[in-house]
Amino acid sequence: MSKKLDINAMFCDLRKTQESTLSQYDSIHINAMLTVTNPRARELMSRYPIELDCMHTIDLDDETTLNTLNGKTLFTGRNTPNGRQYLVINGLMTITPDAGDALRQYMGLTINGKVLCPDSLATVLASKAQVNGKVETYPDGAVVLKSNAVIDRAFALRAEPGRLYWAAQRLIAVDDAVDGEELAAKGVRFSTREAYLTESLAGSMAPLFDPDTRLVILPDGIAVEQDDLTLNGAALRRFGDSLLVLGDLRLTEDCAEALSNLEYLQVEGDVYLPESLADALDAVTETILDGDVHYLAGKPLFDKLHITVDKSLLDAFPDGLTLVDCTSVSLDGSLTPADVLEHLAFYDCKDIACSAGLVSAVNAVADGAGSVSTPDGEAPAGEADANVQRIDAMSYTL
Repeated sequence: MSKKLDINAMFCDLRKTQESTLSQYDSIHINAMLTVTNPRARELMSRYPIELDCMHTIDLDDETTLNTLNGKTLFTGRNTPNGRQYLVINGLMTITPDAGDALRQYMGLTINGKVLCPDSLATVLASKAQVNGKVETYPDGAVVLKSNAVIDRAFALRAEPGRLYWAAQRLIAVDDAVDGEELAAKGVRFSTREAYLTESLAGSMAPLFDPDTRLVILPDGIAVEQDDLTLNGAALRRFGDSLLVLGDLRLTEDCAEALSNLEYLQVEGDVYLPESLADALDAVTETILDGDVHYLAGKPLFDKLHITVDKSLLDAFPDGLTLVDCTSVSLDGSLTPADVLEHLAFYDCKDIACSAGLVSAVNAVADGAGSVSTPDGEAPAGEADANVQRIDAMSYTL
């Protein structure tokens, strides 16, 4: 009986592969984000049944070590390598202007994530790195803030005279305690794509931004939420009469009165609300909705980590059930395609598991689902093929 090797790793180093290892298996499958090889390994692998499935392959000599950094990384001039190194970074990487010599000393870099890079080092980064993500360049000498940065009274007190502050996406100034004229007197400047300013701050702060910055003028006293926001009626009332949501807004059935009392509502993302709230949304004095508005049939459930839908759950909500942004959804085997089509809807659910007979119905009522999987044909627990050696690791050397 054939013997198989199945390797699943983020990084797989094949440079030290030996023929005695490869000859033990009738087939070898390697699934990796980054695979490291050399001419000797590639010649040896060509003589054996190896299936290589990877995003990126690099050739490195035996003297070069492979190092990995995970999470947010601040890369400065002190990040010089010790000897010959190839660096893999998983997460946000912020490069400081003094890091040029350190970057040049690496044999190469693979960056899986967003990179914030000073203008002066953009060409150095391009020559040294394989970037699987977005590269944002910022002016040399600027103070790098969060992608969505808030200018409040505390920020104003600490602002350094004559400094340029940069944010990749936007700057938000809605705090009445901020003194724009005080910031101007300090010589503080801002650089970003767009700035959200209240009416009372716009006059003094608008001149502090680059001429090409998009300015959004907001009502005084507005509440700002930078992420997705799910609200019931009581929570919505606490935000006052003006609300800006930079992510998605999700509302429950009891929001009708609070929603109709809003004077200003701006949502950058999508809006999800029960069909019963359609008139209340229309009653808002001023609305700016940049995304789509989804009117949800039946009972909406938001952000469930795991939920199983069976007959009893559907019976509890005869008007139907809509699941929004749930991580894992399982459909009970007792459900029929008619149950799914008539009583269920899905928006942006990450994974929906169901029987093969329900797949077509799920696809018909799912909007933005990450995947629809079926357990049909899987081996029961404890009955894995004894002739398959499986290796799951962050990093593996064959």
